[in-house]
Amino acid sequence: MLWHRHFALLLLAGMGSALLLAFPWLMSNLPTVGLGIALFFSQLCHQNPSRSFVLAGTTLPVCARCLALYVGGFVGIVAYPLLGFRWRQFQVIAPFLMASLGLIALDVGLDMARLWENTFFSRSLTVALLGGACGFLLSFALQHSSSHRSPKRQRAAPHTSIHSSK
Repeated sequence: MLWHRHFALLLLAGMGSALLLAFPWLMSNLPTVGLGIALFFSQLCHQNPSRSFVLAGTTLPVCARCLALYVGGFVGIVAYPLLGFRWRQFQVIAPFLMASLGLIALDVGLDMARLWENTFFSRSLTVALLGGACGFLLSFALQHSSSHRSPKRQRAAPHTSIHSSK
């Protein structure tokens, strides 16, 4: 396991989640930083207050789905080492990713068909599962990218022919 890559990814994902959860404190104590965070996330999220969590009396700068995606992704990255360090991890990650996408489609589809109204809980849970799957997948991809191999390993063996010429 390439721990330096894993910890860098953890730091990046953790900072994003921490900034969102610390947003009420930042708005109270460092409003310029808080406004910068809200402006940054306005490019990524619709920021509809009726679909956003309120923490400590402050509406978070992302909707419930986006918050769940970021926090779920962080949890997936944290949990990645528990899968073991094998190439077969993708055989676990892919079905988890497909199941989470299916649950989101079901949540949205039933709501659009007016058969069931989705809730903060259903929106958050389904996307948190997707975030976890994406965290696993991102960790897997980062661990198994070819750039961590030494140049000697990346070079192909010299071409040898099984036929000898006489």
